[in-house]
Amino acid sequence: MSENLTLKFDPNTIEHLGISLYSKLPSVLSELVSNSWDADADNVRINFYDKDGAKEIIYEDDGTGMSFDELNYKFLLIGRNRRRETKDSKTAKDRFVIGKKGLGKLSVFGVCDIIEVKSIQNGILNHFRMCLNDIKTATTGMYNPELLKDKNTPTTESNGTTLYLKSIRRKSGFNLGDIAISLSKKFMIFDALQLKMFLNDAGETDVTNELKFNSFEEQFRWDFPNSLDESYKYKDNVRGFILTTVTPIKDTEMSGIYLVSRGKIVNTASFYGLRDNDQFHSYVTGYLDVDFIDDFNEDVISTDRHSLNWENDQTKELQFFLQNVIKKIGNEWKRKRSEVKKEDIKKTTLLDIAEWQKKLPRFEKDLSDKIIEPILSNPRIETEKSSEIIKNVIDKFENRTFKEYAEKIAEISNEEQLPQFLTLISDWKAIEAKQFRDIAVSRVEVIKQFEEYLDNDTKEVPTLHNFLKKFSWLLDPRILEFRDEVTYSKLLSETFPDEVLNIQDRRIDFLCSNALGEILYVIEIKRSSYKIDEKAIEQAYKYGVFLKKKYAQHVGFSKVVCYVVGGSKSGDDFFESKEDTYRKSGEVFVKTYRELLEQSKEYHKEFIQTYNEYNNR
Repeated sequence: MSENLTLKFDPNTIEHLGISLYSKLPSVLSELVSNSWDADADNVRINFYDKDGAKEIIYEDDGTGMSFDELNYKFLLIGRNRRRETKDSKTAKDRFVIGKKGLGKLSVFGVCDIIEVKSIQNGILNHFRMCLNDIKTATTGMYNPELLKDKNTPTTESNGTTLYLKSIRRKSGFNLGDIAISLSKKFMIFDALQLKMFLNDAGETDVTNELKFNSFEEQFRWDFPNSLDESYKYKDNVRGFILTTVTPIKDTEMSGIYLVSRGKIVNTASFYGLRDNDQFHSYVTGYLDVDFIDDFNEDVISTDRHSLNWENDQTKELQFFLQNVIKKIGNEWKRKRSEVKKEDIKKTTLLDIAEWQKKLPRFEKDLSDKIIEPILSNPRIETEKSSEIIKNVIDKFENRTFKEYAEKIAEISNEEQLPQFLTLISDWKAIEAKQFRDIAVSRVEVIKQFEEYLDNDTKEVPTLHNFLKKFSWLLDPRILEFRDEVTYSKLLSETFPDEVLNIQDRRIDFLCSNALGEILYVIEIKRSSYKIDEKAIEQAYKYGVFLKKKYAQHVGFSKVVCYVVGGSKSGDDFFESKEDTYRKSGEVFVKTYRELLEQSKEYHKEFIQTYNEYNNR
């Protein structure tokens, strides 16, 4: 039996698996909580001290504690896999063991330079100190922690382990509310483990399983197991819930479904490969317990527990199951939102949509569903506004021209944009009369001017820039006004410079607009001599990813649509395939100046016809 405590290691291990991997305090604390759980603790108390610029954290639990030999041969052994070594996946209290890789003990060095460990087991106390600088300078790969008490000192104190984190490198203060929410996001064990936190011995803050969901106003909920996907062999072992909220989820860490195994997170909130461009994704959160992954043939849990290894046959099956479940819940969510709003409209305005639809022929009822359902299921359109739009649709539904126009709009629009189109044509009589004529005249004149610029091969930068800015509907008929968001334009220019390109390949400018509220349009205007290629498309996609990730939650837009406008397109097969893929996703569109002209003529052929008839009178 050894008389000294010994830590055996490669010095680089401490750096890579301690300091680098665990730089955030909640991640460090979560490793300690895992250890307390595995030690059968019922209570954990964390005291944060911040006085006169000096910071310290005292973490204590009432678990089984550790003997001197357990400290030496288990706690101080880096990389010890408890489950593999003991062949036991459960504790004495029948808890599934969370710890697996034997690296969590290094986490404390991610935030502090000195740690003291005091552990009591069956009336025997052992207390020692470890200093990060001393460990890093130990050239032999062995380090002897400093004993602060004689080995195996008798005591009357109860079983448990206390850690003192000293010389903390953190500059900012301790926000216990934020720390509590972060810890709640990492576990689903706080029904069996009570965790309390204090700041300078005052102000108790409790951590609970429900804390992470407390700020959400729940609207609908799906509990698991359920029958959404009967084909997955582990479907009955998937437990938890998915819920949708009344308003969009602002906390990006909670947008999506996260996975836990044995009570601890193994994959942060995600949509598991589904494209994140569905409005539904802004309203859904929840967790699913997938304990069975610990019995897979391979270890599929990453060290930082942010994501599973999805490049595995068994996890791919799980991913497919999750995608199916999320898509089915998304469809149910739209139907449920629609039913709720339909009832609200009936109560507040006495407009009975269902009764009106009963009287329609089958074909017209299907058309009315295509037009009305997106309005009812769109959470961003209030009941009063929805009622107004739908009433206009009902009032004009007997008008054959209106129905034809509305049907075309339903075919070319996605569900999120359709209500905006219907609002634009709500005043149908005015469009039929003078305003229709006036719009026709002005738009046809603009199209003629644009065609003249192209025929004359206009290459002046200000001409094309200002023309597209002023008449933005040439790019997309949905953009009725263009509020130039110069902040985003400048940000993109600075983040994605192109001075290294030849002059003919450089962009003219960016145009950014949030005119439709929920959609941020980014238009990269290339020179008329520029041939748009695969590189340009990928760059445009990066613009959208960058802006959405950095600003969407704070500013309010839910989607970024990017256009690249240039003189011609590459004829490469790979380019054409990529262009088609991005176009179908609605994220990136490639247009030549000549295509914009022809597109505008097609969209406005009724205007042109009216214009010609008016001039021939």
